[in-house]
Amino acid sequence: MTPPVRAALCWGASGVIALVFLVLMSSSTSFFHTVYGGDAAIFRVIGSALQNGQELYVDVWDHKGPTLFFIEWLGQAIHEGRAGLFVLQAVGLTVSLALLISICRRFTSWLGIAGILSLVLVILTYTFEGGNLSEEFSLPFILFVLYGAVRALDEDAPRGLRDMLMFAAMGAAFSFVFFIRANNAIPIAGIFAGLLIQLILRHGAVLKRFGVAIGGFLLMSGVIIGWFAVRGTLEDMLNATFWFNLLYVEDASIRPKVPAYIGTVIFACVLTAAGVIAQLLRTGGRRSVWAVGLCLGAGSCYAVLAPTTSYAHYLTLIIPMIAFGAVMLLGALKGRVRNSVALMMIVVSAVVAIDHVPKAIRASGAVHRTEAAYEDQLLDVLSVVPRDRWGEVFPWSLPATFYLMTDTLPAYKYFITQPWWGTVDPQVTKDTVAHIESAEPQWILTPAAGTNNDELQRLLDRDYRVVRSNSGFILYERAH
Repeated sequence: MTPPVRAALCWGASGVIALVFLVLMSSSTSFFHTVYGGDAAIFRVIGSALQNGQELYVDVWDHKGPTLFFIEWLGQAIHEGRAGLFVLQAVGLTVSLALLISICRRFTSWLGIAGILSLVLVILTYTFEGGNLSEEFSLPFILFVLYGAVRALDEDAPRGLRDMLMFAAMGAAFSFVFFIRANNAIPIAGIFAGLLIQLILRHGAVLKRFGVAIGGFLLMSGVIIGWFAVRGTLEDMLNATFWFNLLYVEDASIRPKVPAYIGTVIFACVLTAAGVIAQLLRTGGRRSVWAVGLCLGAGSCYAVLAPTTSYAHYLTLIIPMIAFGAVMLLGALKGRVRNSVALMMIVVSAVVAIDHVPKAIRASGAVHRTEAAYEDQLLDVLSVVPRDRWGEVFPWSLPATFYLMTDTLPAYKYFITQPWWGTVDPQVTKDTVAHIESAEPQWILTPAAGTNNDELQRLLDRDYRVVRSNSGFILYERAH
């Protein structure tokens, strides 16, 4: 099989697998589902706001980084709604799978590749959580840097300008993920640390290569920072992306990690340790990738254990670690033993997927029914407001699904769950209440449970009257 044919098959198979996976599992964007989602809805609303000319972190705000919202804006520019994002997801997952296949081919057989892909995909069915999340969009960049590191340690790979361009691109990918969410970039830092160790041991032109990688990082960072500096919003971006998240880590109460979360991390550690040991035994440390695997594992574990919460989508960040642990292990095995292990991975993954995927689809259906009931209540309470004036309703302490269900855009940067954001930074609620007092919106919509803010409630009691309510919402209209 010629290299072009092999490459075409690799990319073609990756694309088909990615499309099937996304149709089944990406409930926030797939035509197979009609779910709005949680964080996915926030990101989609912000993408729509940017597409309609709003300014990031000034007119519309969230504490994720700007490159994530560049992706969200691009999705809306391709096609409004879910379809454009689905296209970007398909591209990202196709690239991730193709890079993973390229990494695996340097170590194991096609049966081994099938085993590793099966393992990765079945784990991804648990961590995907509806899709359109920051970890998903970070995955192809992490795998690209891992691919570049493996290639740099391959003594048969071409050097020269192509090698330098690869290191520059790796540095740029590091920066891009860092500005999606700093925590998501920690696995990449681990890859670079492992690569540094192994290049030093091999006397592998460390200064030149890492100098170029740092240059790539600084160039990408400079473009991002320069964009916001020119627009006069650099301080807003830095405060949201970094300062608010530092407050979040300090303020949030640490929740115990659920057993399944810890179990996945332990499995990843055991697999990576087995791969590192197998590599060392096979090569004695020479011409192996043990340090990259070890440091990738350390960085990935820190990335998923450091957060105070244990959402399953965080575990997407250890998928490269799991895949590379399996790659190192299979690469050290030979003959029937390797084939038996690969076949076992395929069979076990298939059994788990057959059990889990239908459950995930049914769970998506349950979410759809819950959201539909919520939407019915929302439309009921808004029935007293003319449809063409729904954009004048100010939502207090409501999720981003409000905007998707009403087809409206945020009228103020702190556009959802203001009391929750205010527990991290009280200035959020102060600024929002001050905005309401000065902007004097005609209608304010709150949860039926109330505002959970004394200052806003006094303002509502003084200047507004209840015009409609139900078990989900209270709608206030300005009285004078």
